[in-house]
Amino acid sequence: MKTKIILSLIIVFTTFTAFCTKWTVNNISNTFSPPAITINSGDSVNFVLESMHNAVEVSLATWTANGNTALSGGFQTSFGGGMVLPAQLTVGTHYYVCAPHASVGMKAIIIVQSPTGITENSLKPVFSIYPNPTTEYITVKSNHDIYNLNFTILDLTGKKLISGKLNTGNTTINISQFAEGIYFFQLGDDRKQTFKLIKK
Repeated sequence: MKTKIILSLIIVFTTFTAFCTKWTVNNISNTFSPPAITINSGDSVNFVLESMHNAVEVSLATWTANGNTALSGGFQTSFGGGMVLPAQLTVGTHYYVCAPHASVGMKAIIIVQSPTGITENSLKPVFSIYPNPTTEYITVKSNHDIYNLNFTILDLTGKKLISGKLNTGNTTINISQFAEGIYFFQLGDDRKQTFKLIKK
C-alpha cells in the first residue's frame, strides 16, 4: 500500500512538472529581452545576464519611477542571472529591474496566469478584453455589471497612457491614437489584474 502511494505521488509530480515550462530572459545592453512574458503558474524563469546585471522584483510604483528598492518577499537573482522558481512567481504581475541600471529604464515584467488562463486574484468576476489584437477599440467585458472599477493602460516602459473607470459590465475604450505595439491593461487598485494588449 505504501509503495502504491509513493508511486502515485511520483506520477502526479512527474505529470505536473512535464507541463511546466522554463522560460529564459536575456539582456541586450541595458534592456531585458523579452521586455514582457506571460507564463503559467508552475513555470520557472531562467535569467541569463551579463555579469553587471541582475533582476530584482520591485513594486509597480518603484518600477514606474525607475527605482530599484527591492519588493519585500520578491524574487532577486545574483549578478549574471539565475533561476527564479515557481514558488516566487505567484499568479499576478511581477515587475522587476536591474538594480544598477533601473535609473536608465532597464526593467521588464512577468505576467503569471493560472493554467486555465484565468488570473486568480481578488478581482471577481473574471474579465475579458476583445478584440485583441485590435486596431481601434477594445471592449472590457465582465460576467456582472461593474461600476467605478479603475483601469489603466500602460506602455512597455510603464508610462500611463489612459486611465479611467469602468461604468458598465461592457465598456468600450478607444485606443486608435496608440502606435502599433504591446501595451498593458490593468484593472483594480490593490491587487491589479493585468492583460497584455496588442495594437495593430
